[in-house]
Amino acid sequence: MHTRHMPNVNARYWSAITFASLFGTNLGDLYAHELGLGIVKGIAVLAVLAVGVFLAERRDEAPREVFYWLLIIIIRTGATNIADYFKHQMPWAVFGAILAALMIVLGWASTRGHDAAAAKAEAKRGMPNTGGMYWSAMLAAGVFGTFFGDVASHLVGKGVASIALGVLLLGALTLWRRHGASVLWLYWLAVAVARTAGTSMGDFLAETEWLGIGLALSTLITGTVFVLIVAVWPRRSATVPVTAAA
Repeated sequence: MHTRHMPNVNARYWSAITFASLFGTNLGDLYAHELGLGIVKGIAVLAVLAVGVFLAERRDEAPREVFYWLLIIIIRTGATNIADYFKHQMPWAVFGAILAALMIVLGWASTRGHDAAAAKAEAKRGMPNTGGMYWSAMLAAGVFGTFFGDVASHLVGKGVASIALGVLLLGALTLWRRHGASVLWLYWLAVAVARTAGTSMGDFLAETEWLGIGLALSTLITGTVFVLIVAVWPRRSATVPVTAAA
């Protein structure tokens, strides 16, 4: 993805990522339940959409983020369906270990093999370059977050899990804010926690009976908040301390 289409990583970015996680959780469930395409056809449709966004992005010369955020939502929606399918195909401990390993390997790979100029630009922006490894790691983070968010909700309930994971997310973002330029894997830690928290929070909104919201309305609410953050919140430079990378 061209640099001109990539957002800077700051409070606006993390707010958008968090609500993209809630929205993607709800949209993924709605997509799977309402269309009934199954795992293969459902993922194939999303893959075609993602390819279309990539092709359009390559031809666009304007400095806009719409392509990045469209891919984030498409990938998050697909990740929800992938995790929901495979967690029923193998023992949870095995699936969780595989996901953790994938997240570590792909996240590490996305930050390696860049020259000094690219590394400096990544540190200034606060995120790795958005090549193939980056998007593979983002998909892995989505599947990881869906699975472990479901595990947390199953163990302690959706409400408690949402609060606990929200606190954990604040801690991960604090670490990223302090050390993210020099320790770029902290970006992936924060993304993985945001995906996990978003799963529990999205399910809490959609599935808690006393709230009376339901899946369709929850999808509309979380999607609207996400769009407002991206469209209305002014774009600013990255807030990660670049000097820490020296």
